[in-house]
Amino acid sequence: MTVSRTFLQSTLLAVMCIGSFLTEAASLQQAQAASGGAAGPEQRSGVKRTELRPTVHQLQPEQIQRSILEVLEHEMAGKVRAIHVVVVDPLDPMKIPSGNVGLKVSPNGFEEGLGRRAFHVQINMNGEPWQTIDAIADVSASIDAVVPTRVIQIDSVIEAEDVTLHRIKLTDLDHQLITNVKDVVGKSAARPLQTNNPIRLGMVKKPYVVRKGDRVSIEARHGGLSIQVVGLAKSNGELGQTATVANVDSGKELRAKVVGPGAVRVEF
Repeated sequence: MTVSRTFLQSTLLAVMCIGSFLTEAASLQQAQAASGGAAGPEQRSGVKRTELRPTVHQLQPEQIQRSILEVLEHEMAGKVRAIHVVVVDPLDPMKIPSGNVGLKVSPNGFEEGLGRRAFHVQINMNGEPWQTIDAIADVSASIDAVVPTRVIQIDSVIEAEDVTLHRIKLTDLDHQLITNVKDVVGKSAARPLQTNNPIRLGMVKKPYVVRKGDRVSIEARHGGLSIQVVGLAKSNGELGQTATVANVDSGKELRAKVVGPGAVRVEF
């Protein structure tokens, strides 16, 4: 059988094209395999490698603030209702070694009370002193003080419904404010008391049990003798105080000790 020259040329060209294509495919596969081997299993699986960095340990200003608050709560125990602390220095975290951190706070000098105060802060690492720093904090406090619920006139006797408790921010620990309602109920106002204004110790007093113009019973004692007459109060008097009274019959004035509501006693 005779094969034409044209057929042989076409077949030879096709074989050459297929060979070139197979060679390029094999080269590409080898390149991909080499690239995959260099990338490692992390990239082949789609997981990115994270660079490990050393952990930095820091002491935060909030930790110092809490330690100062604990010291002040012990210092002001029984004097205030609540204490507020704001650290103004340091404001930035402080690098410290790794381990268990403990803080020991002490006042700087003999400062006490409210306002801006300085403290020594000893930093202990694993129970051993590491470094001592100075810290500055603004300290404030508040109490629940007794306040009137209405205007109370001078010499008026204070009833339970006339007062209540109100949270007051202090400017000084020596405030003289009354914090217990029982300490004012039954007493009288030494001066006019305004609504919601805190009541101080000097603003209340024992109520008068004898008032000027009241009729009183005057008891005169001498030895074992006791005589009672009717009198008229010329001044106000608290229980145990001395008041001026006058004998209604004779008009004679004398000083007598107030022994009860509407009753005075004179010793001869």
